Amino acid sequence: MNNTISKIKKLINSFLKDPLYLRKWESDYPRGRSHQDQLSVRISARTRRTAHPYYGDSGMFVDDMYTGIMPYMIYRGEREKYPVVVTPEVTHEQERMIAEGISARNHVYYIEDAICDFIRSATQALFQEGVAFYEINQTRNENGELENFELESISPYSLYSYGDYYYQFVSWGEAKEEKTRVQLIKIPKEKIIKIELPKGLVSRKKLKKILKNLYFSSKESIPSFQMKAMENQQNIGFDMTIYQKTKFLEAATLTKLFGWDQRQSFMRINYTTEYYSMVRFLRKKKIEAKLRNEIIGKINEALNSPLLNLGVTIAMQNLFSEEDVMEQEESLKSGNVKFMDIFNALKT
Repeated sequence: MNNTISKIKKLINSFLKDPLYLRKWESDYPRGRSHQDQLSVRISARTRRTAHPYYGDSGMFVDDMYTGIMPYMIYRGEREKYPVVVTPEVTHEQERMIAEGISARNHVYYIEDAICDFIRSATQALFQEGVAFYEINQTRNENGELENFELESISPYSLYSYGDYYYQFVSWGEAKEEKTRVQLIKIPKEKIIKIELPKGLVSRKKLKKILKNLYFSSKESIPSFQMKAMENQQNIGFDMTIYQKTKFLEAATLTKLFGWDQRQSFMRINYTTEYYSMVRFLRKKKIEAKLRNEIIGKINEALNSPLLNLGVTIAMQNLFSEEDVMEQEESLKSGNVKFMDIFNALKT
């Protein structure tokens, strides 16, 4: 009896101290922060994303739009092909600090690897969510000198802009997952870097609709009504060839602006002519060039923000530009070019 009364008292006291359960899941070791200067809490996007699962054609589309945007530095000789130039020149220790600050991976020694890693991850976030946010976190020594920094990704589903601040709302479910408390975090805008898709492409709302439609379009390899007919050994006149062609054309229409080629495989016949496949290839390459330029510009913006004030500019050499793509477009229109020459001119 006494134990029951004690438990009831404990529950009542707990409720009175925290009636809205704001601190119910708070831990001494929250998973949501990785840097002492970090204000935001790391939140998994899956707790907020409701428009579409990362599955089927929607997942393949996102993967294909970000995986090929940068060269893979893990291959021998690739790093030397695409050197990063830091202006003005910095010491090896300073370059190492910049590389470690830009990349989300641990133990990144080369700034080329760091740039490629950041651009790929930022592009993935852009095509998944339509926007990418990063918080600038820093550590300084007693003399006020910058020792290290990091660009921490923030889920856009938890971030709201008002005036000179961003506000991150940590819901009950997110607080439980990250072992922190329910809260509204105030973050100065100078700590936030915002990256968006190139202007004139698609809005964030439109992108979500495209991803949602791609998911539902590829959800069933064979429609349920045909599966039921097959189970009942009925012939309802269903034509699989027409169905697959319709699916292909639907995905091609949805991704027309992006030039996605739908990963041609034995399961999906290519209904695109050779010429139009090159048109789509060049559209994709133009987006890649625009995004690279935009993201590198945002990295430079972070490096020269009032928080870091490094006074340096980075640039990656030997990557094709938007002008290079436009030149190949003109060559394709004139018909005075081999398709393989276009591929070779825009390789990464």
